[in-house]
Amino acid sequence: MNKAIKTAKESYASAAYEKSVADHLILMSDFEIDSPEVQFNLGLSYMNNDQREEAQRTFTTLISSANKYIASFSFNHNGILLAQDQQYEEALEAFKFSLIKDPSNEAARYNYELLARWLEENPDQNQQDQEGENDENQDDQENQDQEDQKQDKSDENKKDGEGDEQTNEDEASKSEQKEDKEGQQSKEESENKESNLESDLSDREKAKEQLKERLKEMNLTPEQAAQILEAMNAAELRYIQQNRKNPTKRPERGLPEW
Repeated sequence: MNKAIKTAKESYASAAYEKSVADHLILMSDFEIDSPEVQFNLGLSYMNNDQREEAQRTFTTLISSANKYIASFSFNHNGILLAQDQQYEEALEAFKFSLIKDPSNEAARYNYELLARWLEENPDQNQQDQEGENDENQDDQENQDQEDQKQDKSDENKKDGEGDEQTNEDEASKSEQKEDKEGQQSKEESENKESNLESDLSDREKAKEQLKERLKEMNLTPEQAAQILEAMNAAELRYIQQNRKNPTKRPERGLPEW
């Protein structure tokens, strides 16, 4: 273990940063040495080996370290990486928190004052940084607007479908009302026919009585008078049967007419 620690220190001191990364990873994996100091040296090795994402991830895990010096310098180096990515406002915040962790960190103070003065002299750079954030926010807003439009269109199509369904129900209701009205008219017509039929039968009864009186006046034999009356009764029966063939009540919907 002591030999592995010495090898890792020598690799970093000789600027063999790729080997330094490997040696520090061996310390952490094989010997389970993951102290803040070893992790910080690994972050420096990543940073100098141009493994920026790994370096930022390592420094980010160390900014909450109980060792204020490790936490302060982790903020400071994270700020350097942010400034290299032209994220100047975020870098300035990182240098500020580095000083909060350790006010005696002169490297962080120098970086903070240098970046703050440079931003004052180059306000367009700060504006470009903000515009870049605004563009990202605008893209997110546009994507959200597109999603909202799709949702609204889907809701409109759904509402249209509901409207069609409601229209079909309205048509069915109108059709039922029309059928009920026609059925009522048919019923009224049938009642009128029955009333007319009864009226006709009443008139025929009166005519029959009048005919009987005339037959008596004609001095016909009883047999002749009976034949004439039977003929009239037969004709009357055919008249009744013919008029009653028409339905007097409309069949209920859904049931066979027979």
